[in-house]
Amino acid sequence: MSMGGLGNIADLMKLVGQAGKIRENMAQMQERAAMRVVEGEAGGGMVKVKANGIGELLSIEIDPEVLKDPETVGPLVAAAANAALRKGKEVLLEETRQAMGGIDLPPGFPGV
Repeated sequence: MSMGGLGNIADLMKLVGQAGKIRENMAQMQERAAMRVVEGEAGGGMVKVKANGIGELLSIEIDPEVLKDPETVGPLVAAAANAALRKGKEVLLEETRQAMGGIDLPPGFPGV
């Protein structure tokens, strides 16, 4: 066996040794993302939706004026929710980058 092969094994062992720390960092990242609240709005602020960084909707506020035209309620809520969820994805991506120590995420990683 050549010494080059031993170097690869050493790198693999080093990575395995870091697995626990990586899991811990990722768990902390998810906790931080869950605590961060973002808001999306539609209809000039007549509908506001709050979400967190892990894709959970937290609240929906609808101005009573919107309810006078029931056909607009659904599209405005959907638009505000989508805006909030997009912002939440940005938060998750930011937290993931921070947890990975500034390492660039690979193409195809959610949000990249």
